[in-house]
Amino acid sequence: MWGIVVPIPNLPLIFFILGVIYGLVHPGREDRLCMLKKSIGIGFLLGLIFGVLIAIFLPGILSLFAVGISIIAFTMLVLMIAIPFIIGTIFGDLIERLIR
Repeated sequence: MWGIVVPIPNLPLIFFILGVIYGLVHPGREDRLCMLKKSIGIGFLLGLIFGVLIAIFLPGILSLFAVGISIIAFTMLVLMIAIPFIIGTIFGDLIERLIR
């Protein structure tokens, strides 16, 4: 109707495949718990930064609400990317062990 329709990529599948590739290329076992902790920290930090930027333009109690919601939203977003990646590293390590 408005032009070319571009399909939306399946991001969890893409990050799963990237995790498998990372697990194959990176020798040895990965520290998955450390990856998960870093992803939660990155999501929290991004949410805090964007929440504070939004809070600058919102008055009063709405600014606190914006900060809290953005922290939750960015943490969930980063986890939706990190968890398939971490599961992919498990499969990548398994394939690496089977090849050797």
